[in-house]
Amino acid sequence: MELTRTEDGNRLVLAVTGKCTVENAAALRQGLLEAVGEGRPLVLDISGVEEADISFLQLLLATALTLDRDGRKFDRRGPVAEAALHAARVAGFNNTPLLQPFFADGERNG
Repeated sequence: MELTRTEDGNRLVLAVTGKCTVENAAALRQGLLEAVGEGRPLVLDISGVEEADISFLQLLLATALTLDRDGRKFDRRGPVAEAALHAARVAGFNNTPLLQPFFADGERNG
């Protein structure tokens, strides 16, 4: 799993690629905590996710909840990788109110 940070105006864009499974959950958690800690809107690009499990989805939900609590925006850039979408559908996270917009529509340039 790899995290790549870029800027888009005042927003932080975090591209997540590779295996987003329990083996890499600690590294993903740390990257998301650092991103959230910057205090600005966060955009995730998950188009490069090759494998995803419940730990990935739990971290996405925790990030969305934290940003929502703080009144900050959480968005997605680019398409949802098939592996991430499949995991979200199987676990029902695509229907979670805070994540439903994140997983909605295939392409996005958020």
